[in-house]
This record gives sequence, structure tokens and C-alpha cells, in this order.
Amino acid sequence: MKTTLTVFFIFITVSLISSQKPVSHSKIDSLTHMVMKSDMFNDEGLYKAKELYYRAKEADYKNGQIRLLLRIVDLQVGSVDLVGALEHIKILKPLALSVDDYESYISACGLEAKIFFLDKNFSQAKSILHAAENYLPQIDDPEKRRKAKIEINIYKWYTIENAKFPQDSYMDSLVSISKGIYNESVQIINPDQRAKRILLSANLLTTSLTQLKRYKEAYHFIKIAEKQVRFLGDQSFLGVDFYAAKGDLEYSYKPDGKHAADSALASYNKAIAIGEQLNYSAQTKKLYAKVAKIYQAKKDFEKQMVFMDKYMNLKDSLEIKKGIALGDLKSKVYEVKDYPNEGRAFSGGSKNFYTAVGMAFLIFASVLGFKKIGTLKKKSVGEKLSTEKNIPDTSSKSIAHLIALAEKSDKSFYHSFLETFPDFAEKLLAINATMKSTDIEFCAYIKLNFETKKIAVLKNMSVRAVEGKKYRIRKKLNISADENMYLRLSKL
Repeated sequence: MKTTLTVFFIFITVSLISSQKPVSHSKIDSLTHMVMKSDMFNDEGLYKAKELYYRAKEADYKNGQIRLLLRIVDLQVGSVDLVGALEHIKILKPLALSVDDYESYISACGLEAKIFFLDKNFSQAKSILHAAENYLPQIDDPEKRRKAKIEINIYKWYTIENAKFPQDSYMDSLVSISKGIYNESVQIINPDQRAKRILLSANLLTTSLTQLKRYKEAYHFIKIAEKQVRFLGDQSFLGVDFYAAKGDLEYSYKPDGKHAADSALASYNKAIAIGEQLNYSAQTKKLYAKVAKIYQAKKDFEKQMVFMDKYMNLKDSLEIKKGIALGDLKSKVYEVKDYPNEGRAFSGGSKNFYTAVGMAFLIFASVLGFKKIGTLKKKSVGEKLSTEKNIPDTSSKSIAHLIALAEKSDKSFYHSFLETFPDFAEKLLAINATMKSTDIEFCAYIKLNFETKKIAVLKNMSVRAVEGKKYRIRKKLNISADENMYLRLSKL
């Protein structure tokens, strides 16, 4: 079925591109409906959504553009292209307001909030959602207003769940928000939309209530969710979440005791099968770990290792991708300021010009002064760095030998390094016992003060791959983003 849809879509798209006539709104709507399907939540779906967006733009079809931009942003957030998503949100929000489409504006705000809570900037996420609530009264249609309110509360739930604050009451907040979503959902008129939102809210309630050990309430809502799954089918992200929540409840709530693990395992495996098909990586990763835990309890260590390997591989892959994406986001959003007069420092008059010239002169004079001081103290700089920062003194014969081995990509480098620093690996493993030999070798390069580009050349890796590896090691060793990784490892 999917192949048939893909062929049909390609045929229509090629026809649209080759045609010189404006594309009809109905054709764009028809193809947009296909892009919105769960099995198109991937790179192929993103490509098609972008192509359709440009066709809608050429046809000056604003409502079509808005719908497709929402899908593009959703796909980009899903694939952790956070900077790309923010760029499209900048286009989407004013476009939605220009046609009084407040429902879509609120959806865009929800996705924007998601970007910030992924970056653990929970205050910004909450601020965006609070601002979005101000537009609810502008939606005249009660059905649309209800759905927009639900959407805001869904993103609130995930923001609080990620923040886990305040610790003593955040779970109660999750239950309260989930019940609010459920109460709004049952009033929706459209049967499909009502079923989807009831399923989503029932999944959230089951998850929250299970964690609070309020099992009978959780069981009530999982039954409600099950009814919606029978109506909608389970081949969707909501279907994956349903089986995951059902498995959590079955494993935690053990009235018969004996078969709880088997029931949970069956639910988790259903969730994994659908999640893998839909590339629902965030949920699938958690499910691998849960299945591994069950096999550990069953003392089936072979299957435990299979699922732990799946979990670790997917976790590493997602963390590298997320780490790079968050790095790009920080440089784009937090460091590069969008000042009104940016790029026009001298256009305001002679005062700015003379200030700039004066600053340039002071900098020039400072450089000359420091150069002279640097010449006088050149001999002591290396020693000062070695003593104050604990960075290995490269004048040492043993260190120089290690650096020479590394630069030649000599296979004996790692063994020689461990002989020179016999406690290094032991100290790393004491921090995190899952550190692999490749991780320790990588830490060795950092301890020797090799820069990212140099490591990339030595290991025949891309700079991004090295940055990803460094990010993963930071996570394993609990080195925060604002801490100097080189300084930390040099002290070991």
C-alpha cells in the first residue's frame, strides 16, 4: 500500500513541477493529506512536504502553506533539526496571524516550546505556551478553540514531565493536566479527532497514574485507551504510546503476580514493532531498556544483552544527533543576537566611528604590550600551563613520545599511553563502568590536549563525528556543558 501511495505521489508531484499552470488548491490539499500520514513521518515525508509548500507558495495558497509548514516543523523537530525548525517557525507564525489562523499559530507555539524544553530551557518553553494561551479567545469556533487548548496543555504536560519540577508535586500536576485534556477531548464533535485526543490523554493519564502507583485509576484509563485503539487502529505513534503505557501498568500492577512480566513483554514488543516501522526512536529507545530489564529479571541474559545493545546503540545515536543539534541551536539562538542595528555600527553618526577607532587603538597598544611581555616570559609559559591547568608538559620525553606515536597513528599508542598513565583507565571506569576502550583512547587524545580537528585527522573521522563522540563522553563522565573537558581529563 505504501509503495502504491509513493508511486502515486511521485507521479502527481512530477506532473505539478512540469506543469506551467498554477496548481489548484484542491490538488495541494489532496497531496498534503497523504503527507500527514504516520508512515510519512520521515525524510521522504519532509522532502514531499517542502516540495508541496513551494507549490502552495507559488499558487499564493496561504492556508496550504500554513498546513505544510506545520508538518515541516513537526518533522524537523522529530528529526532534531532544531535550527531548521525555528527558521520555519519564524515564517509560520506571522503567516498564520496574517489570515487570523490562531489555531495554527498556537500549534506553531507548541512546537517552538518543544524545541526549548528539549534544550532544557523550561522557563522559555512555559513562557511561549503562556503567550499562546492569550490567543485562545480569538478562536471563534468552539471546536477549534477546544483543540487548541488541548494542544497547549499537551505541551505543558511534556514540559513539566521533562523538567520534573517541583519534585514533590510535578506528578500531581501531570495528572491534573492530563485530566483537563481528557475532559476537553470527550466534548470534541468530530469522531476521529475525538478518538485521537481521548487516546492521547488516556495514555498520559495511564503513564502518570502508574508512576504514582494509583493502579486502579490507571487501569480504568488504559481500558478507555484500548477502546480508542480498536476504533482508530494501532499503526500510529499513539498506538506505540498506548502499548508502552499498557506495558508499564502491567509490569507495575501485579494482581496475579505470575504473568505480569509476560503480559508487559507482549505489550512492549507490540510497541517496538510499530515504533521501529514508524522510526519512533525516542519511545523505542525507552522500550528496549524496559524489555532488557524484564529479561534480566527472567535471568535470560542473552536476550537481555541483545536489547541492551539495541538500547545503547540507539541512545548513542540519538544523543550524538541531539548534542550536535543543541550545539547549533545555542550558537544560533543564545549567542548570535538579532539586534535592530546589527551590521550598521557606523551608520548612526560620527560618535560611533570615533568610539570604534579609539577602541581599535587601545586594542593595538595592548597587543604590542602583551607581545613584549610574552617575549620576556616565553620560557615560563609552558611550565605555568602545566602547573596551573595540569595539562601535560609537552617537553617531557614520555609525553613527546606519546604525541609522536599518536601523530603517526601508531597502533602501540594506546598501550604506551596506559603504561605512562597506569591509573587513567581505572579512574574513568570508576566514574562510569560502561566506558569502552575506544572511549578511553579518545579521552587519551583529549588528555594530551589534541584539538577536535587534529583528532578528526588522526582517527579519520569528520569534525562533527568527533564533536559527537566528545558529547557522548561528556554524558558518560557527567561533565557539564559549561565545564572545560580538557581541564577535567587532564587532572585524572
